[in-house]
Amino acid sequence: MSLSRRQLLRGAGGAVLALPFLESIASKEALAAPAPKRLVVMKSFSTQIISSWYPTFSGNGYVLKNDVYSGNKADGTTLLTTPLGGGPYTQAPLRDFETPNGVSEILGPALNPHLDKITLIRGLDFLPSVNHNYGGILGNYSSCTAATPCDADGLTDVPTIDQVLAYSAKFYENTPWARYLHLSQGVDNSMSYSSMGQQGGPVQQLKARTNPLDAWNDLFAGANPDQPVNPGPNRDKLLIDKVYEDYKRLRDNKRLSATDRQLVDQYVNLIAELQAKLETSQTLSCTIPPEPDSLANNTGTDPADIKQKWDLFLDIVVAALMCDQTRIVTLGVHKALGPGPDPNDMTLQGHYHSEDASGGTWHGLAHDWGNANSRRMLAGINAWIAEEIFAKLCERLDVTEGDGQTVLDNSLIYWGNEMGFNHIAYSVPCLLAGSAGGFIQPGRYLDYIDWDGKSYFAQENGNVIKGIPHNRLLVTILQAMGLSPADYEMNGEPGYGSTSTNGRDPNLWPVDYDLSQVGNILPGIQG
Repeated sequence: MSLSRRQLLRGAGGAVLALPFLESIASKEALAAPAPKRLVVMKSFSTQIISSWYPTFSGNGYVLKNDVYSGNKADGTTLLTTPLGGGPYTQAPLRDFETPNGVSEILGPALNPHLDKITLIRGLDFLPSVNHNYGGILGNYSSCTAATPCDADGLTDVPTIDQVLAYSAKFYENTPWARYLHLSQGVDNSMSYSSMGQQGGPVQQLKARTNPLDAWNDLFAGANPDQPVNPGPNRDKLLIDKVYEDYKRLRDNKRLSATDRQLVDQYVNLIAELQAKLETSQTLSCTIPPEPDSLANNTGTDPADIKQKWDLFLDIVVAALMCDQTRIVTLGVHKALGPGPDPNDMTLQGHYHSEDASGGTWHGLAHDWGNANSRRMLAGINAWIAEEIFAKLCERLDVTEGDGQTVLDNSLIYWGNEMGFNHIAYSVPCLLAGSAGGFIQPGRYLDYIDWDGKSYFAQENGNVIKGIPHNRLLVTILQAMGLSPADYEMNGEPGYGSTSTNGRDPNLWPVDYDLSQVGNILPGIQG
C-alpha cells in the first residue's frame, strides 16, 4: 500500500476511510506541510437591518451611540471605544456582548459557542457606485443586475478573488479535484467571475449548482479512480468490513510505530462502534455523503424544499472541504426560511430573493424598511440564515485536523452582502469565522467608521459616514490565503478591485478615501 500524509484505507466497492495523521509513516515533507486553507463565501441580499445586525448592548462600561451622539448618529447600536489600528477605528471583544439571546437580534445564540472564532466588521464601503449586483462582494463591482443597472457597470470586469485563488499555484499546490463549488437556490447566476486562470483573458460569470445531485456528482462521483463512488443504502454499515484487509496490511507495516499502531487500533475500533452514525462523525473521518436525490431548481418558496436543499448542500460542502475535494465554496443564499406577515403566527415560511421587489417578497420587504412588521420579517429571515447555515458551518468544521488546529481555524467563512444599508454601498455587512491558519485574530467586533466624521445623510437608522474601502477586505482575504501582492495586483495598481467613485456627488457622498493604503490589509485585523 502507498503511504501519504492523508492516509486512507481502501476496500471493495470503492470504500474509503480516512485515518488520523500518523507521524511515524509520514514523509518529512508531509510533516512540515501546513494544513490547507479553505475559503467559504456566503452572500445574502438586500443588506441587513442595522439595529438588528449589530450589538445594541449597554452596560459593563458600554453605552449606546444615543448616549453620546444626537441626530442621525444616534442609531441605537453599541459605541466602541478601544482604539484599533492607529486610525479613527475601534474594537471590542465579541464576548463582551454575549447574552443568552446572542450578540444581536440576528446573530443569535447558535453563534455563542463560536464567538471566539468570529469577527464582526462594520464600515466596509464599496467605492464604485453599485446597486443590486452579483460580484461586488468578491471584487467585481461592474456586475449590477439587469433590473438595476448602475454607474459601476462601466468598469472593466475582473475575476472575483475566489477565482484568483482557484487558479493560484500557491493556493492549490497540485491540481485539485474541483477548483471551486458554487451553490445556490432559485437563481443559477453565481457571485463568481472568472478568466479561467488566463491573465488578461475574457471574464465571464460562472453558474452555480442548484441541484444537490449535480453538486454531489461534481465532487464525489468517480472519486475512486478504479470505480465510481456509489454509497448505496448500507455503505456506512459495511464500511469497516470493506476496508478490513487494508487495515491489516497497515498494522503489519514495519514503519508503523507502536504508538501509531495503537492509535490505528483505537481509531478503527471506535469507528466500528459508531458505524451507524458515521456520516455525522466529522471529527473522525472524511466521509462521502450519500448520493442525494435529484431536486430540480425552482423559484418556489416551499419551506420543506428550501430546508431539505440547504441541509443537503451543507452535507456536500462539509464533506468536500474535509475530504479536500475542493477548498473554495460560494453559497448564494437566495432562499431561506423566516417569519410570515402575521406576528402571532410562529410558523416559518419560505422566502425567495430575486429581482422581483413586489410587496411581501424578501426583496420587497427590504424596500419597505420603514414598516416595523417588514423589519421584523427581515430580521427573522437573516436570523434563520445565521443559525441554520453560518452557525452550522462553524460547528461542523470546528473539528481537529492533522496540525492540531481545526478545519475552521484553518479556513475563512465570509458572510457578506451585495450592498449596505437600504440599498446603498456604504457599510456593507461582513461576518467572518475562522482565522485562515492564524492570519486573522478573531473573537472581535471591528468598527471602521469614523463616528466623529461627517454624516452626509441618514435613512433606515443608518448613516452615510466614511468608513474604509471594501477593497482592503479583499486584500486581507487574498493574503490570508497565502498570496502576495504580485500574485493578484493588476496594471501596476495596488490592492484589488476598482476604487472608482465616478457618479458620486462629493456633496452627497464621501469620496475622499486614503487610496495610498488601499493595497494593505485591514488595520488591526491581525491583532
